[in-house]
Amino acid sequence: MVKRLFFVLLAVMAVVCVNAQDEKPRHEIGVSYGLGVSLIGDGIGNAVGAGIFDVLLSGYEWTNRKEFGTLGVEYFYHLPDAPRTAVGGIFTYARYGEDVEKGGVKKGERTRTYVTLMPSVKYYYVDGKNFGLYSKAAIGIMMLRANSEEGSNSNTDSDYRFMCQASLLGLEAGSQNIRCFLELGVGEQGIVLAGLKYKF
Repeated sequence: MVKRLFFVLLAVMAVVCVNAQDEKPRHEIGVSYGLGVSLIGDGIGNAVGAGIFDVLLSGYEWTNRKEFGTLGVEYFYHLPDAPRTAVGGIFTYARYGEDVEKGGVKKGERTRTYVTLMPSVKYYYVDGKNFGLYSKAAIGIMMLRANSEEGSNSNTDSDYRFMCQASLLGLEAGSQNIRCFLELGVGEQGIVLAGLKYKF
């Protein structure tokens, strides 16, 4: 009797394990690094606009640009009633700095920091056990903090802007739980970004 009960218990556990393996993970956490559009858009806008203005009227130039890039952390939940759709959020951090020069002499520095939080949705065209093909869209709020220093003078400004991310093509590959991914698109997370995600 005990042996039969033991074998029945083993059989039930085996069935539960098989079902658990067949069931796809619903949660995913990812970390990415990319070239952020805010760095390009804001940087070029300032260099072309205020940069030319500063050079023509005051002789100041912005040189020696230093970029951190865009670091992103994201979470998604795969909907049980719509398995190809996942909803979640994205947090990004980006920074760049540059020197302020006049007549070839460094007068100070300027840095800008971007922190963004965006609700997001993702749709999978292919959602296999080891490979996925998807698109992703997000929109949210970005906080910009700018700090300028020239000699003993310093100035800090903050601003809030709407920001978005549209990854037109996303590819992921690996095991069912750990995958590398690459995305091409436009937005605060990056034009080209790559990273690692964990599904559970």
